[in-house]
Amino acid sequence: MPCCLITGASSGIGRQLALDYARAGWQVLAVARSTDALEALAAQHNGIRPVVADLTRAQDVAALCQGIAESDQPLDLAVLNAGTCIYVDAGDLQLSDFEQTFAINFFAIVRLSAALLPLLQQSKQGRLALVSSLAHYFPFTRAEAYGASKAAVSYFADSLRVDWADKGVAVTLIEPGFVDTPLTQKNDFAMPFLLSVEDASQRMLTGLSKGKPRIRFPKRLVWSLNLLRLLPYPLRIRVAGGMKP
Repeated sequence: MPCCLITGASSGIGRQLALDYARAGWQVLAVARSTDALEALAAQHNGIRPVVADLTRAQDVAALCQGIAESDQPLDLAVLNAGTCIYVDAGDLQLSDFEQTFAINFFAIVRLSAALLPLLQQSKQGRLALVSSLAHYFPFTRAEAYGASKAAVSYFADSLRVDWADKGVAVTLIEPGFVDTPLTQKNDFAMPFLLSVEDASQRMLTGLSKGKPRIRFPKRLVWSLNLLRLLPYPLRIRVAGGMKP
């Protein structure tokens, strides 16, 4: 039975992805900070094993990886999906907003990637999947912290793929658009081409099963953002300014 680890599994995409992988016959290590949410998830399928951990804490990451190493089950796939979004007030920039966002969205990914490398190398098909966002393709209002953290994840994934090519571990970058999750339900603006978590999870699962190095969706949003990026820079900035509430 193949084994995968999924972070941010207490809600949203991570929760749905854990269910879908378990239903597909995988042993799933579902990682999150909420004990109650993980226990409720594990009750949905006996292939899901809840693992409570705060990935911003080095000791939690070490304990998580030690537990995997001591098990008899090789780790075939790790999907690092945990993340947060803090919209900032550009007129009163608070460094703490950026520190909190990067701690979860980027630094936790770097720490866990490093810790998981030897575990993924033990599998004949080890793959690391890092979840970024299409948000960094365009300068959305109030998204300075979130967009910057996701841009960092995307660059990290692309660079890591090159450097891990000779280590026997594949790297996949996942860049979703808007997905209907508890995080996006807090948004007070229109979200074009909004997808359900079920749709997003299936797109990710399908792309990973095919070994794709990069998974971006939905295509309509990808094409729209690519067209915006083709605009002359001053015009692009004016378009972005017109999106402000």
